[in-house]
Amino acid sequence: MSSPFHTFWQKWKSLQLPWRKRWLAGADLAGNQYYYFRPHASAKPRRILQQNPRIPYSDIAIPVQWHQWLRHTRSTAPTLQELESDETRKEQLKVLVAAADQRWASKPSVLDQPRRRNQELGVGDGEGSIGVVGRKGESPNAAVDGGDAQRLGEGVKGEDVRDSWGEGEKGRGENPWVKARPRGAGEGYQPESWQPPGVGR
Repeated sequence: MSSPFHTFWQKWKSLQLPWRKRWLAGADLAGNQYYYFRPHASAKPRRILQQNPRIPYSDIAIPVQWHQWLRHTRSTAPTLQELESDETRKEQLKVLVAAADQRWASKPSVLDQPRRRNQELGVGDGEGSIGVVGRKGESPNAAVDGGDAQRLGEGVKGEDVRDSWGEGEKGRGENPWVKARPRGAGEGYQPESWQPPGVGR
């Protein structure tokens, strides 16, 4: 709480006397003071800031209310009671945001649903991996019958199952999609080698 002398001094500096070029408009919670400034009697008053000399220049934080006043988007200067109520509102908002973050973190995530569903059904290892359809603790090849295991491991009649369109050494033939793809008139054109013409005499 300010002393009576300090209150009197603030009121004295805020008086708009004829010989004064500047007069006090108010102050913020950090001790920065804001003034009306008039270079001469016929000039329109300007709005300036006088920083607190005890605060480093890089650490000065101007409140939003005083920013609006300096830029002439606010006609009246903010009071200390208004600034204190705004700081109280910010502290309450921080508490509410922290509580909301805790509630959000306690809710199940959509990304964890496949893994949790597999663990409830006892399917796979709970990681949601593709191709593992056996029970938990079961080897991946246990859910495949003998014929499929032989086909996957050794192949059928010497065919390479991993490459069924002729890209392997023992494929099944050409890729049918290559034949179905439309071809242009000059797609298979190969230019001939250039030969210089004979020189006539």
